Amino acid sequence: MKLTILANTVLMSALLLTGCSSSSSPGPSTSALPIAREEIQPSDMPSAIAKPSANKELLISLTKHDKGFSFPLHDSQGANGFVAQTFPVPHDQNLVAHLVKRTVYDPEGIRYRLDVVAVKPKEQTYSLYPVADMIVKDDYSVDSVAEAYGFTSQNQLVLVQPRKRDDGQEGIQYDIVSLDLYNGRMKTIAANAVPDVSPSFYAKGWMNEEGQLYLNSYSDGRLWSVDVNTGEVRSIEGQFKHEWPLNLVTPSPDGNLFWHEQADGFRLYDRNGKELKVIPPTLGYHSYPAFEWSPDSRFAALSFTKSDSHDNVLGGEETYIIAPEGIAFYDEKGDLTWDVQARPKEGLTNVDWNGWLANGAEGVLSWYGLNRSEEGAAPRKTALSYGLANVATGQIKKLAQAEKLEDLKAPETVVNGSGTLLFVDRDQELYWSPTEDPANASMDYVLLSEPGEPELIWAACDYSLGKTSITRYNPANHAASTTEFNEQLGYRLRLINDTLVVDDKMNYRWIH
Repeated sequence: MKLTILANTVLMSALLLTGCSSSSSPGPSTSALPIAREEIQPSDMPSAIAKPSANKELLISLTKHDKGFSFPLHDSQGANGFVAQTFPVPHDQNLVAHLVKRTVYDPEGIRYRLDVVAVKPKEQTYSLYPVADMIVKDDYSVDSVAEAYGFTSQNQLVLVQPRKRDDGQEGIQYDIVSLDLYNGRMKTIAANAVPDVSPSFYAKGWMNEEGQLYLNSYSDGRLWSVDVNTGEVRSIEGQFKHEWPLNLVTPSPDGNLFWHEQADGFRLYDRNGKELKVIPPTLGYHSYPAFEWSPDSRFAALSFTKSDSHDNVLGGEETYIIAPEGIAFYDEKGDLTWDVQARPKEGLTNVDWNGWLANGAEGVLSWYGLNRSEEGAAPRKTALSYGLANVATGQIKKLAQAEKLEDLKAPETVVNGSGTLLFVDRDQELYWSPTEDPANASMDYVLLSEPGEPELIWAACDYSLGKTSITRYNPANHAASTTEFNEQLGYRLRLINDTLVVDDKMNYRWIH
């Protein structure tokens, strides 16, 4: 079993996984920003009912710009505060939730605080709702599980809230709570739902569309499901362990299935933990995450090499970066539907899965060779050949490169985990990507619009100039507009109501 693997498609756009930024990680800043002179506009939301347990609340100010506004954080000296998550609220285009985490050293341990900032962009106002404020011994363990996981059907934010144990014993109690972002009322869904696993920690959890929250301890692999509608907590039988530094559980987008890598291969499970399929390990190295799910959760792609040879290893330390030699496709039952191989006799020694179309059964393949002529440099892809593949039937249509996006009469977005911006027209058998132009070598791109929406919206980050641009394109009339910002926006850019983008520092910017 080769666990420490990262597919080469992830390498090419690693920063796009989190958005546009040249920073290596979205970590907290330790220096406080100067207080802006503009006064905070009082919010018309009711004040938060959840009260902090200490007297130092989160300090935020409103700063206005020509093309938008910001809510910078102001931490006291020695405190680390940052926006960990951003959630546009479903069914309300004028409400955005930001989860802010703060830590500061305390004589008794580490003071750990969680706050939710609910922003109303149209009014440029916010409400602050404290969620947790306590002294902890192991902030890494707490941080691995204390976060937001989605929304209830009533638009309430679901969080794991750490707090002192009710029985007075040492350790942390984790409650599942829901927060009403309109009035700050916090409701306990399930008290003491999962245990304190310190000195270990939790793997990445997820919540499915029906409101089942899944939490998974990293080292011993215990798995719990919490029904956020009823509060029922259930321990799922089995061990779903991980191996540092990797997360070996890959849930489907709808959250109802998950693959788990084990010593003897891969296993597919349903939402109740029932084993559906076992497949053997790959011959060589495989991609990481091992499976790339289709957006509709019907299929999953597994990219791999055929041997342990480092000829197809492009780099990496804790994780190898690979150029795959084959890709296998599996359906929601775990059955193999199709596999595709490189074409070494044609000089195309490797093959990539570039992502899925929205309907799930189709996606884009590319075959290529590797040029290793430059000593000390990463191998360069040569003789790229693209194809549109149906993974249910194995049918492949060769795709030709379009000179410009306007050549595609009906462009469709290719959804992938690498962040590579790619559009195809299945009827014309064309593809287009701005990354194919050498003039865009210093640019990174991130898609902001959702597949199937009438307009295509994406961000381009120019690290050499420290600028960001947002482009809006309407395929119906080929109308395009670009909003330029003479600044490099931060991580995890999100589109808000088609008129704003927001990053991980609560910078809101208007777009044309």
